[in-house]
Amino acid sequence: MITTGEHSPEQGRVFYGWIIVAAMFAINFSTMCTGTLNYGLFVLPMQRELALSRATFGWLQTTRRLATGVLSFAVGWLIDRYGPRVYIPLCALVISVCLLLVSISDHAWQFILFFGIIGMTGLAAPNGIVTSVPVAKWFVQKRGRALALAGAGLGIGGIVFMPVTQWLIDAYGWRGTWRILALIFVIISVPASALFLRRQPEDMGLRVDGAPPETPAEPGSGASRPGLADDEEVWTVREAFHTGTMWKLMAVFALSGVAQGGASFHRIPYFVEKAYDPLLVSWSFAADAGGAAATSLVAGWLADRVPIRFLAAASFSGFIIAILLMIYVSSAQMMFLSTVLFGSSVGFGMIVHSYIFAAYYGRAFLGVIRGIVMPINLLSAGVGAPLVGYLHDYTGSYLLAWWTLLAIYGGSAALVLTAMPPRKTDDAPG
Repeated sequence: MITTGEHSPEQGRVFYGWIIVAAMFAINFSTMCTGTLNYGLFVLPMQRELALSRATFGWLQTTRRLATGVLSFAVGWLIDRYGPRVYIPLCALVISVCLLLVSISDHAWQFILFFGIIGMTGLAAPNGIVTSVPVAKWFVQKRGRALALAGAGLGIGGIVFMPVTQWLIDAYGWRGTWRILALIFVIISVPASALFLRRQPEDMGLRVDGAPPETPAEPGSGASRPGLADDEEVWTVREAFHTGTMWKLMAVFALSGVAQGGASFHRIPYFVEKAYDPLLVSWSFAADAGGAAATSLVAGWLADRVPIRFLAAASFSGFIIAILLMIYVSSAQMMFLSTVLFGSSVGFGMIVHSYIFAAYYGRAFLGVIRGIVMPINLLSAGVGAPLVGYLHDYTGSYLLAWWTLLAIYGGSAALVLTAMPPRKTDDAPG
C-alpha cells in the first residue's frame, strides 16, 4: 500500500516518495542507452567508417552538453513548476527519434544537430536536474539515501549496457546498435515516468520523508513558503547567489567539469589503443559503472551524516588516483582497477552534485538554482572533451592531457574544502 493524504506512515503504508525513487531508478537505468558512458564504444567503429577526427567526436559530446546548459534554466523552472510527469516522456520520445536519425547519418553536422537536440531535453545529462531534482523535493532527512538509490540506476545501467553495447556493435554494427538502444530506452523510460512520477509531496497531501501530517498553523504564525512543509530554511534564487559559497561551488564544478568531460569517452579509445581487446575494455567499463552504483549507495548514506564537501574532496582525490593508474597501466588488472576507482569517484560525485545545492539552499527553488549553475558545469565539461581530443591529435598521445586533468582535479579538491554551508544572517541580504 502507498501513503495517501489520509493515512500516515505509521499505519504501514509505503511513502510515495519511494515510488518516485524507484521510477527514477528505472529512468536513469534507461538513459545509459543514449550514448553517455557507452558513447566511447562507438568512437572507433564510427571513425573507421566515417573518417572523422577524434576531436570531432569530442565536439559531439560538447554540443550535447552545451545544448543542455542553454536550456537548463528553463528546464529547472519547468520541473519546479510542473514536475517531471509529462516532461520526461516527451523528452524520451524526442531522444529516441534522434538516436534513430543518428543511425542513418553520415556527416559531422548531422551528428552535431541530433546530439544537440538530445542535449536540449536535459534528460540523460551528466548530473542532470531532470532526474535528481524531483527526488530531492520528496526528502530532506533521507535525501542522501533517496538520491543514491535513484542514481544507482545509472551505475546498474552502465553495468548492463556497456557489454551489451559492444556485443551489439560486433553483431549488428554501430548503426544497428543505435536503433536497438533507442527502442530499449523509450520502452523503459516512457511508462516509468508517465505512470508514477509526481511533482512534490505537498501536491498529494503528504510531507517530506513521509512525516506525519502537519498541525495547521495558527493565523499570523507565518509559513516558510506557500505549498511547502516547514521542514528546512528556504533560500530564494537571489539570496543563494549572493553567498560566497555559491560562487566557490560554481568554480569547483567548472574546474572538475573540464576534467571529467575530458576523461569521459577518451578513456575507452585510450585503452583500446594500448592493445587491450575492445570487449575486455567494455567489461572494464561495466566494472566502472558497478563501482559508481556501489559507491553512490555508500555516498548517499554518508551524505546524511558527513559534511558533503568532504565527500566532494574524496571524489576528486579518487579521480586523481584513477588517472595515475591509467597513465602507468601495464596489465588488464591495472586497467580494471583504474576504471573501478574512476567509477567509484563518479558515484561519489553524483551524490555531491544532487545533494549539495539542496542541502545548502533548500528545495523550494532547487530546480531553478541548479538550472542556473548547470550551464557553467556543462560548458566546462564541453570544453574538456575536444580539448583532450586536440591534445591527442597534436601530440600523438594522451599523456599531456592526462597530466593536465590531474592538476585540475587537485585544484578542485582543495577549493571545495573551503565551501562551507552558507548562513543567511551572514551571507545573504535580508
